[in-house]
Amino acid sequence: MEQDELNNTQENKPIDGQTIIGEEKSEAIAHKNSALKRLDASFNKHIELKEYKKSHLLAYWIKDFSDYHDDENLFDTTTLKTFKRGDIVKVNLGFNVGTELGGLHYCVVINKNDNPYSGALNIIPLSSAKEEKIYNETTCINLGDELFLLLMNKYENESKNFQKKLDELKNLDTNPLKVKILLKQLDYLQKIKKEITRMKHGSIAYIHQITTISKQRIFKTPILSGIHLSDESLDSIDEKIKKLFTK
Repeated sequence: MEQDELNNTQENKPIDGQTIIGEEKSEAIAHKNSALKRLDASFNKHIELKEYKKSHLLAYWIKDFSDYHDDENLFDTTTLKTFKRGDIVKVNLGFNVGTELGGLHYCVVINKNDNPYSGALNIIPLSSAKEEKIYNETTCINLGDELFLLLMNKYENESKNFQKKLDELKNLDTNPLKVKILLKQLDYLQKIKKEITRMKHGSIAYIHQITTISKQRIFKTPILSGIHLSDESLDSIDEKIKKLFTK
């Protein structure tokens, strides 16, 4: 073999690392295409069966799920508050299987020792009580109107504070900065009121669906700031956890 031909053969020969990377990429693309094909079949099945709501919910979750994964390396847990046992958070539980709760739900935090650097949180999902539904008292706790009343109380206190500042502003020359602050508070009040109108009075704690979530799933809203279950409700939750899982 001529020297030039030998050199060309050596130059074109892939090294082991490049070969492995090329195979891994091809395999990843093949798996991606297979998964997308299966997902498309699932959507078509739901649509053919006129399960339009299920199709919509699945589509929303795939988008959210993709966003979570794309942003995972950029997610900074220190930008969130340090959660306390009994705090109420709003969580995207996703599109789940069977009787697992999915979608946006209020949840109660059960961590005793959260820290700003932890990316996970332990929660118990809550759901609105439905009059016609019978709940299993072995696995669930009826929290009554506690959550509804906590939000109503917050709305009333914020409304009084807003009205007081508004009255003070009427007695003074119009200050653009104070007006801007008041408008922001008014927007906040309207958001709290809107959240309350979406709620039903009763809340059910699904103790048997206790789970661990990434903090990325938490829906960021100042509306729930300071909303915390009573010690009595937390004691009831503790007792139910013991009966279900430890004793």
